[in-house]
Amino acid sequence: MISRSLTASAILLLWSGMATPQQVEFDRDASARDYVQFQVEEISQWVKDFPQRFYTAAARPPVDISKLSDAAKTSPDELAADVKQLAAVTQAKDLMSSSAFKEALDKTLGAAKLVNQAMGSQRFPEALQGDWAQIRVNLNNLAAVYKLQTLAYLAPPGGGRGGRGGATPAAAKAVPPGALVGYVIDQSCALKGKGMWTNAECIARCIRDGDKVVLITEEGKVYQIANPDKIESDTYGQKVIVAGKLDGETVTVSSVTM
Repeated sequence: MISRSLTASAILLLWSGMATPQQVEFDRDASARDYVQFQVEEISQWVKDFPQRFYTAAARPPVDISKLSDAAKTSPDELAADVKQLAAVTQAKDLMSSSAFKEALDKTLGAAKLVNQAMGSQRFPEALQGDWAQIRVNLNNLAAVYKLQTLAYLAPPGGGRGGRGGATPAAAKAVPPGALVGYVIDQSCALKGKGMWTNAECIARCIRDGDKVVLITEEGKVYQIANPDKIESDTYGQKVIVAGKLDGETVTVSSVTM
């Protein structure tokens, strides 16, 4: 009887051990490697047509390409070539300690520094500025991982177009009591950093693909919009004054002023 009881207990213990799921240990190196590869992949996508758009914009007012150094004029092409080389070494198993990747990243940051200076010295189109801001954010994320010098934020002269048709910017207008001031943007890009808030082309594409339109303030507070049909596409990426009924973090829009 004792033997039978012990046998049953042993079987129960064995079954319990088999039924208990094994804990999966968190692979910190693999996670860090995935993060770096994702950053590079995004940069590769953003920089793909950046040189062509840069040179097209540089040939038109208000940009004065004569004020750019020879190194700055060629920096977008050099950046694109360096990013291509950077992407080629992201599959290394020792990516987090790879001297080849760190050297390629340092070279990429060198070219990016010249682009950054050019973008900060001239009033390029807002959409291009928005794309560059995202590239800079991702490069700075990588620079932080590999302890390299990050790119500074350089505000372009003139502070943008000031709204459609040269109208007075929303920030300079009197804000009615209870109204909100912020940028019209898609919800996904609202979480990607301030550089995305004025990227009208990206915002329009994301909203067209089904993302929700939201309002984000300078402080980064996001307000949902109860009646998105009140938001016109020409306000995407613009700083606006939104009047309406506020319920918590949701606003029912009555008017939008740029």
